[in-house]
Amino acid sequence: MFLTRIEINQRRRATRQVLANPHRMHGAVTACFPRSVDPGRVMWRLDEREDGVFLFVLSSLPPPDATSLVEDYGWPQFESPWQSKEYQPVLDAVQNGRQFQFRLRANPVRNVLEPANDQVQAGNSGSGEVRRIRGKRVGHVTVAQQRHWLLTRASRWGFTMGDENAPSADVVERKVWTFAKKSRTVTLSTAVFEGILTVTDQGELRRRLLDGFGPAKAYGCGLMTLAPFSSP
Repeated sequence: MFLTRIEINQRRRATRQVLANPHRMHGAVTACFPRSVDPGRVMWRLDEREDGVFLFVLSSLPPPDATSLVEDYGWPQFESPWQSKEYQPVLDAVQNGRQFQFRLRANPVRNVLEPANDQVQAGNSGSGEVRRIRGKRVGHVTVAQQRHWLLTRASRWGFTMGDENAPSADVVERKVWTFAKKSRTVTLSTAVFEGILTVTDQGELRRRLLDGFGPAKAYGCGLMTLAPFSSP
């Protein structure tokens, strides 16, 4: 696995357009890989920080050529407009009991049950069929809801981040995206989490680091990055 970082030039008009549309950015990331090559699951995340805007891409192969993405949205005049590093050292460092600083952009959602259009009330037709119910994903939009979403999933994902009364991580950014995808409009609620986690199940956390956390991975959610943490 490889983690690639590409600095984005947010002053360019084309960049402002792609930054506002995760579907378009997904297409730009996918275009880094030729169709003849299978990079496996590809996850990406945009970080808008004080020192710049950075695109992170995690793939089983380093992008063989990010030239088109850099020429359209980056800084092509620099000698090394993108950098790729092997991801295995990060996975090897994930050991039970270790603490890490982390950053994650996620799509916190809940499933709301609602009747299906073709529902059949039990007994209505005399067939004894049970009413069919389907779940609809609804995004959490408040900080409290989003924090609770991650806290309640942390243990099954192989880590802890404190509890409701004293969490060791919190929401540092949240946004509701509305963008076009083909002939329909997509609305997506995202939250960026930052803080300290403690590894409780190294195997599960390693697997999640590769597979992603939560839904909407094609739209820049689910990629967690780790950095070493030492208690003061």
